[in-house]
Amino acid sequence: MDGWTFLSRLTAWAFAGAAVGLLVGLLLLALDVVDNPFWLVAAGIGAAAVLVPVTGRREPDREG
Repeated sequence: MDGWTFLSRLTAWAFAGAAVGLLVGLLLLALDVVDNPFWLVAAGIGAAAVLVPVTGRREPDREG
């Protein structure tokens, strides 16, 4: 995987982590558990950056 592919995957995972973190943060804000839901956005970005797959899927070898 080249550098640009990894960077694009990392960016996509970070946006997804931010969205999930924001949804969870707003839910916990509505339940009056947290005062600032944006801490969970940062946690979601960090978790997504750690969990991003480093290698891509390999295509099966074709014999022809």
